[in-house]
Amino acid sequence: MTSTSILFSSSYASARRRFLAACTLLGLDASEHRHPLAGADGETLATDVVRIGPDDASRLLVLTSGVHGVELFAGSGCQIDWLLDVSAAQLPPDTAVVVVHAINPWGASWLRRYTEDNIDLCRNFVDYPNMAQLPSAPDYAALHPAVTADPRDEAAITAADQLLSAFAQTRGHQALYGALMGGQYTLPEGMGFGGTQPTWSRRTMERILQTHGAAARHVCLVDYHTGLGPYGYGSMVALQQGEALARMRRAFGGRVEAVFEHGAPENFAPVYGHSTPGYERALPHATVTAGVLEFGTGRSERMLELLLRDQREWAAGPGRTDVPAVRRELLEFFYPGQPDWQRSLVDQSRLIIAQAFAFLATSH
Repeated sequence: MTSTSILFSSSYASARRRFLAACTLLGLDASEHRHPLAGADGETLATDVVRIGPDDASRLLVLTSGVHGVELFAGSGCQIDWLLDVSAAQLPPDTAVVVVHAINPWGASWLRRYTEDNIDLCRNFVDYPNMAQLPSAPDYAALHPAVTADPRDEAAITAADQLLSAFAQTRGHQALYGALMGGQYTLPEGMGFGGTQPTWSRRTMERILQTHGAAARHVCLVDYHTGLGPYGYGSMVALQQGEALARMRRAFGGRVEAVFEHGAPENFAPVYGHSTPGYERALPHATVTAGVLEFGTGRSERMLELLLRDQREWAAGPGRTDVPAVRRELLEFFYPGQPDWQRSLVDQSRLIIAQAFAFLATSH
């Protein structure tokens, strides 16, 4: 079994080097989608993609990391583990796999959840051309001054924290989480900003899917994320309803957490502009079953606290060239990095991939 020490990294540059080295070791040519900006250390930023299996496969599995930039490192390690453990000859018949590494490379390098334009990529998959009006978010608008309070002004921060605390006491933590993270489209310096047009990462992901999924009739996508759920446990988060949700349950069984159903765990909340419907629209000719593999890291309240502090830093100086200390704390939260946590992730990732293959094999 591959040692986790050679799989996982705690920086974007290291994760990319290890991913490309694994591809080279296996004789695979990764295609580079270069980002227009440089990384935190001046490094080249890119989304790298490798395909294993026949070009005309009707069944396609897509493994994606780094949708939320600072969450890259768990997914990257799991992707590398799979690459080093499998060969094309072991794939099921009529099946291909596409591995998409660091779809939000800017966020991964700068240790932000968001893209270079402060967009939450999982709120950006709005059908913009066909939207008469973007959704409003009145609860967020009322809290926005607290989200963007100047971190250098102690009185402003105290007042802001009191506003957020009062909201949580009146409405509950879940309502606060939904208000801050559910998606808003009018305040570019705020949390949960979905943007007003497709961002670079979304456009790149759509091109990748349309290129590699052109011949596919059945597509299963697994997005690696971290932050929510029990420590070290991988939940398959489903944004679907109806038959699409039933497919998710046939594929991944009891791991599925359906956010639109009553009884979903706290913070597994419905959001707007998620990648799941976006992936479905990108491949209208195929049956698409997309899930978020969410590995738990710790207390969800801690996550919201750190993202709030980071947002205040960003709003105070989005053009700064250093990495604020809070982003190191974000890295530690979203990537604990302990060997037992890493091993748990690798084992569960292999199980999820095996389930995806079994599901695709029964798709007709």
